[in-house]
Amino acid sequence: MDDPRELPDGRLVCGPHGRVHCFVCCVDYSFMDDIIEGEDDDSFGCEAEATDSHPAAGLLDHKRLRRGTDQAFPTKFVPPSATITPLELFSGRGSHMFVTRYTLRNDAGKALIRTDGACLDNGQQNPKAGWAFWHGLGPSGQLLVASGRLEKKGPFGDESSQTSNRAELRAVIAALRFRFWPGEGFHTLVVATDSEFVVEGSTAWARTWVAHGWVKREGGGVKNKDLWPREALLGEVEQWKDSGTAVEFWKIPREWNIVADAAAKEAAAEEEAPSEWQEYFGINI
Repeated sequence: MDDPRELPDGRLVCGPHGRVHCFVCCVDYSFMDDIIEGEDDDSFGCEAEATDSHPAAGLLDHKRLRRGTDQAFPTKFVPPSATITPLELFSGRGSHMFVTRYTLRNDAGKALIRTDGACLDNGQQNPKAGWAFWHGLGPSGQLLVASGRLEKKGPFGDESSQTSNRAELRAVIAALRFRFWPGEGFHTLVVATDSEFVVEGSTAWARTWVAHGWVKREGGGVKNKDLWPREALLGEVEQWKDSGTAVEFWKIPREWNIVADAAAKEAAAEEEAPSEWQEYFGINI
């Protein structure tokens, strides 16, 4: 996807077509409506680039994959009770561009995203992995789910294997990079997953790995390092922290995650895995 262009009034449009909401480029820069007065979805022209001092700089930084520097870690989300479900707790409704987000009952700035990864024939000769996340409801109440096959290469060109753990990490990275979430007014993203590997790995184990130079206590390097901290996942956490948005992880039972689970399995069943890392910057609908 080409970089956006900045118009004289400070709004963004897609580079190739000059549109705020472009289905061809799969981009939606309408979040700028909340920042800048005025609106003109059909604006064209002006080749000016966004600058570091401009509010749009956060979006441009977000598009760039950043390797983590071991300076920021996500935290765990602790619900008021162990039996309360995501839809009971996140019963608020945050609307943006005809899309509904699940937000905390008493805090519209805290949004819920559910992620999952799956691998068919995990650990066998020809495994096939896929990922998915559920990020809200569409204008007609339809579930908004993004999904894909796990790529053969990681975000920085490393050859990768098809495993369930890697697919679970990939789902989180895709969800964090899917939208410029601060543009929708969110100060916190709660990523709900049934993967203990993801939750404990990103909030607890990673701190130990950093302290030991990314060598496990029993010896040997940490697997999936390109998706873990110092690489993609905590690089994303650092970027959101710089934009004023925190990331929290919530370990939920698998039966509370059936939408993302089913979509991840469906994606894993696709025949061909992309050879290279794919980006999924999403429009709302």
